[in-house]
Parts: sequence; C-alpha cells; structure tokens
Amino acid sequence: MTHRSYRLEENAEVYTHGRALTHHPDALHELSRLADHYERGVGLLTWRYASAAAVLGTSILARVVGSRPALTASAVTALCEEPTLGQLRDALSIPSTDLLIAREPAFRDRHDEERQALLHAVEGVIEFAAELGDGVPADAAALWAGRLTAFDRLGTDPLYEGVLARLLPFAQQFPHEFSWYLKQSRAGTLPRQIRA
Repeated sequence: MTHRSYRLEENAEVYTHGRALTHHPDALHELSRLADHYERGVGLLTWRYASAAAVLGTSILARVVGSRPALTASAVTALCEEPTLGQLRDALSIPSTDLLIAREPAFRDRHDEERQALLHAVEGVIEFAAELGDGVPADAAALWAGRLTAFDRLGTDPLYEGVLARLLPFAQQFPHEFSWYLKQSRAGTLPRQIRA
C-alpha cells in the first residue's frame, strides 16, 4: 500500500508540475505517510506476537520432547510478551534435531536450514540496529538484551523487514508439531526419546 501510494504521488507531481493547485499530490503524500505508519504499526504488532509465539513454542516443545516438567502459569505469561532479541536468538539456536524428534531426518534437515536462515536474519537485525543512532544502543550486548519494537525508528527501514516473512511460518508450526509429536508418542513410533 505504501509503495503504491508513493508511486501515485510521483505521478501526480508530474502532471501538476508548474500548476497552482497541488491538492492531489498533497493528498497522496499524506496518504503515503499514513500508509507507512499503518504498515509499520501492523508489522511491529505482528513481530511482537510472532516472536513471542516462536519463543513460547520452542520452550514448550523442548519441554515436551525432553520429558521435562511443564512451565508454570507465570512463566507462560512472561513468554507471551515480546521477547528480547537475545531470547529469540536462544530459541532459534536449538537445532531441529533436538526438537523435531518425531519427524523424518529429511524433514528435520529442511526445517533446520530454515531455522538457521532465520537465526542469521535476526543477527542481521542487530547489525542494522547498531547503526541507527537516535537513542538505539550501538553495543551488541545491549541490543541483544532489548526488544526490536523498542529500537524501531521512523524514517528508517523497519528492523523486521526481511525477517518477519521467515518468522511467521516458523512461529505458526508449533501447534502442528505438538500434535505430531503427541500422536507419534501415543503410537509408540518415536525414533528416540530425549531425556534431560
């Protein structure tokens, strides 16, 4: 929506160039600004919930496949908040072979490639955020301890750009993986059990 409105604004500027009335390009400029704010707001909202779903899903699946005790209600509540970038990195650092034990090796390998690409993209967020200035820390440790939404600045490309498209399918997989693991477990067809 933003790119389309900017393109329309450029076209309107061409045909109103040198004319006294510029209401059309002015309106399109305002539309572009509002569209940018809207898209960024939706992107940041989606990031908050998708990153939380990825960390929560990873935490639960790791406990289930590792036969560890369930998370407490307060721990689950805390994991439903936007994680720090470091928490997200830690969740993405768990190899698929440790989580998707009910799956075939080829499936785990394919999933692990996607996980590693997502982890690399999150590391790229840190590099980009470190260059923003405007109150965003340049120190990597402070960036890993912070949340992406706190570092976002208008007038720059959104930090989630290029990462959110990978994060969404990763986060959405967990309910299916819980179900798949439990079905395989009940059927007694798990290749191995992880004991922590």
